[in-house]
Amino acid sequence: MFAGKKESIFTLLGLYILTIPFFNALNVTSYDNSQILGHFGTSTTVFAYSSYIPVFVMLAFLPLGLKIGKQIPIRTMILSASFLSIFFNTASLFATNIFWFTFWRSLLAIISIIGIFASMAPILLKYNPKFNMPIMYGIIQFILQGSQQIYKYFGTQFTSIYDWTFSIHFLNINFLVCIILAWYFYKADVAPMKSKFQFDWRGWFILILFYTVILFLCAEGQSRNWFTDAKIAMAFAFLVLLIGVYLLHVRFTSEPIIDPDVFKYKNVILGSFLFFYIGVMNGTGSIVTGFMTGVLGFDSIYIARTHLALLIGLFIAIPLSSYLLYKRIYLATIWIAGFACFGMYHIMLYFRFYPGIAPTDFLVPFIFKGLAIGFLYPISALYISEGVPPKLGDSRMMSGIICRVIIATLLGGSILGTFISNTNIQHKTGISQQLSPINQLAQKKLASSKRNYLYKGLSESEAQKMAEKNLFNQTAQASILLAYKDIYLVMSAICFLPIFIILLFRIGRRPIGSVALEPIPF
Repeated sequence: MFAGKKESIFTLLGLYILTIPFFNALNVTSYDNSQILGHFGTSTTVFAYSSYIPVFVMLAFLPLGLKIGKQIPIRTMILSASFLSIFFNTASLFATNIFWFTFWRSLLAIISIIGIFASMAPILLKYNPKFNMPIMYGIIQFILQGSQQIYKYFGTQFTSIYDWTFSIHFLNINFLVCIILAWYFYKADVAPMKSKFQFDWRGWFILILFYTVILFLCAEGQSRNWFTDAKIAMAFAFLVLLIGVYLLHVRFTSEPIIDPDVFKYKNVILGSFLFFYIGVMNGTGSIVTGFMTGVLGFDSIYIARTHLALLIGLFIAIPLSSYLLYKRIYLATIWIAGFACFGMYHIMLYFRFYPGIAPTDFLVPFIFKGLAIGFLYPISALYISEGVPPKLGDSRMMSGIICRVIIATLLGGSILGTFISNTNIQHKTGISQQLSPINQLAQKKLASSKRNYLYKGLSESEAQKMAEKNLFNQTAQASILLAYKDIYLVMSAICFLPIFIILLFRIGRRPIGSVALEPIPF
């Protein structure tokens, strides 16, 4: 009996390891974007499209990929997905321009959906009845979030030693391990979830159009300064039109991709908003990266180490929150812990935006961010799935993905970049107005800097220009720091606000209810 349990745990561990490369198929190259940009020599706008397109292709293919996955025997599916992933991944290595690189990466993104479904299906079928759902959701998030940080850390380390092609070779090795594991663990080649194939092709086409418009907004919204540009305004109007067309479409479709009936469940509405809210809170990480590189001048090696700090928080919070949910603790307790950790992360960094900050000062805030993710991600995926019948499972999943990934992370991140730029300009203007003859401190700095340049042998006019340029650079640094502080102060208030709402209205004073749907792996 004991041997049987050991074998069962060994099999479960092997099946979970199989999922990791497919979860990170796109994530694995996120740390070498600057090298890829330099290799292909494209404009930043073109490269923005190249970065966004594979992600949108993956999300657009998701509904069809899950349907196709149920029709194919699992062993054939996982082996085919692994071999094709190696082929597409290797092809991107030999791409002659950014177009072909994006093309092969997009095909890899499509295959990764098949791989995720193929690798998760045996776990759901074999262990779902035995596992309490909070434990299963916690394990999925533990592997997904943990592997993401580990991949980014080691990827940056080895990319700095080698070059951007390391990520391609590294991912191929991962898929070779998948083939070996699949050959060992997948004994029978059957399709246990196979059913009559029926797919909402018309609704899928509308969804692709919806994603295409958001792709345009993400890639060009900031450069076009959003609503001051006519094409951006037209794009938003087209989004509203597409939503109306889709709502009309579902009235004549028996099984739509997103069934509006799913929103009859209050937890789906609140859970979708929770997904969006968490995506917004987690989306400020790019500001810290910009601060480290643009202001402090940290190299990529140090920035990679921040992922280890996140990992510490994840390794503490995800097992703890999963265990507490398993023990039927109140939802409010986990929510308050997660929002409080996100609030502490933002408020601590608010006080750390100053020149000359030590690298170790970032360790504790990133641990708090890892704790926040660990507390909020499993419970949000569980809560949005609570009590939803299996026939509405895909609708619940698509609702959560659109709210957190599409609207909050991708579109929200682009809007955040514009907000930073505008805030920075306002602070720069305000500081520049203070650089007048009346400001004695500024005049002293200008005179001191000018004397230094004169001492180095520059002429009077050259020294004056260099001194003014030096003073302008100092004001530029001060303005961007003030912009970052503004955003993080606002975000800290946004993070703590749900805690007061939960306590005031006594929300979530119950344990998690019945969950019969598969975990959301995105």
